[in-house]
Amino acid sequence: MRTNPLLEKEFRQRMRTMRTPVIITGYVLCMVILTFFLLYENVQGQLYLVQPTKSQQVFVILSLLQMVVVAFLTPAFAAGAVSGERERKTLAVLLTTPLSPIGILLGKILSSSALLVLLVVVTLPVYSLVFLYGGAVPQELIAVLGFQLFTIVMIATLCVLFSTIALRSTWSTVLCYGTVSVMMVVFGAVGYGLKMMYQQNPIELFSLHWANFILALNPLYVEASLEGAVTGTGRDWLTFIWFYVVVNLVLLIPSLWRLRPQWFSRLPGGRSHTEKQYQ
Repeated sequence: MRTNPLLEKEFRQRMRTMRTPVIITGYVLCMVILTFFLLYENVQGQLYLVQPTKSQQVFVILSLLQMVVVAFLTPAFAAGAVSGERERKTLAVLLTTPLSPIGILLGKILSSSALLVLLVVVTLPVYSLVFLYGGAVPQELIAVLGFQLFTIVMIATLCVLFSTIALRSTWSTVLCYGTVSVMMVVFGAVGYGLKMMYQQNPIELFSLHWANFILALNPLYVEASLEGAVTGTGRDWLTFIWFYVVVNLVLLIPSLWRLRPQWFSRLPGGRSHTEKQYQ
């Protein structure tokens, strides 16, 4: 199996620096300290009083906190993936290699999300502290872990596509953090607002339908529903996956146009463009 050379180069550049082990070690230490603090606070210093319900609360808090951290860290690694190459004048060289535009985008997405995936995986032993006291079951952990990994790759994909379309890293970063903020904050606030409208007037099923749909686009709500912390529809994770897969596929078209504009020149109404116009 042939390895993507861009992915291999990015892995070597990112993983061989001192910053990577420092980030991983610091993150795991913070999670361990937070886990002990939450367990200690829940029983007010008497660890033998830890109950499964208390342990479940700690699991929910830790996993939601981890989702917030990785969601807002992902743009920091992916927002300048392609626009950075363009600003360093190395994108033209990259486009002359045998790598296809899809291969370039795939290499950037995987390399941008690799460190975040590693951060999530190395915290698995921390969750074992919670399992010691019961409350959470392995199926919940697997579901939460899988959902977090999907969310990281999905956000990294969005950021790399924005980075390709926006041409400049500044605009790409603004678009990435704006999108993550909408996902994490705006969708949650609007969804709960519509739910409150339905509770005040139960006849308005329209509000309930849209509340469930918009809340299903919020990663924190979907993760909480997987853990049983909120009452979801049971298919929120499916709505989350198909919606963002469609968004990424739609953004893929202008991204390919930025990288290989001559591919689209033969389409009806298409103009003759070259890569040089976007570098």
